Amino acid sequence: MLTVKRYPDSHIVLSDDLEKQLEEIKNFQVTENVTLHIADKVFLSLDSDPKLKPLCFDFLSDKLIYRINHGGKHKENVAKAVTSGLNHPIVFDATAGMGRDSFILQCSGCHVCMFERNPLIWLLLSDALNRAQNSSYLKSLPNGIPALMPCGEARNYKGEIVPDVIYYDPMFPERKKSALVKKEMRIFKALIGADEDIESTLLALINMARHKVILKRPQTAAPIVFQGIKPIGSVEGGACRFDIYMH
Repeated sequence: MLTVKRYPDSHIVLSDDLEKQLEEIKNFQVTENVTLHIADKVFLSLDSDPKLKPLCFDFLSDKLIYRINHGGKHKENVAKAVTSGLNHPIVFDATAGMGRDSFILQCSGCHVCMFERNPLIWLLLSDALNRAQNSSYLKSLPNGIPALMPCGEARNYKGEIVPDVIYYDPMFPERKKSALVKKEMRIFKALIGADEDIESTLLALINMARHKVILKRPQTAAPIVFQGIKPIGSVEGGACRFDIYMH
């Protein structure tokens, strides 16, 4: 069950569309009882484990700022896969999630549009970006911060922007030693679960991208091959890899 808790001193104003979505998402099928808090920040907590740190996105975390300052397209594997052969590409992050990869790509010279189809995760992203816009540090970044598109699927986008590259990071099916057991991911997984439409989404994204689609996969997982579609190569990334599909 999902519970929505609003705090009387919250300054966060939701659009009419989001108000409607909040009513709808109260009926979301979640695997554990979760509460959405709308306070000075927007965050999620797991009712069964009050000691678990709430899930709140923060683009000013020390870890992310360190990656921004010390990473770049020559060190970050995701940036290597996305930017290879291209200068300042337009990138759709089809599954923005916590938004970290979008920030890394933006700071690696890409122009990133973030897509997220889960309205709860989208709301956390929107709140984090609003807070980030007040940061003098993030304002000083030469390429600015990523743009968050309206809540929905990237493959349904009908606007005028044509992406050079689409980055697709679906939720992995659960494994015995999956990274999803990390504490910060328990709430995330309770909301989203494993993506069951990877092949159809991948095909749609390949048809959308001007140049290529980058699919993030577990290192030990077999490449996704179907209907004659297969990756032309990959960039290794430790526990994961980034498979490259050409348009």
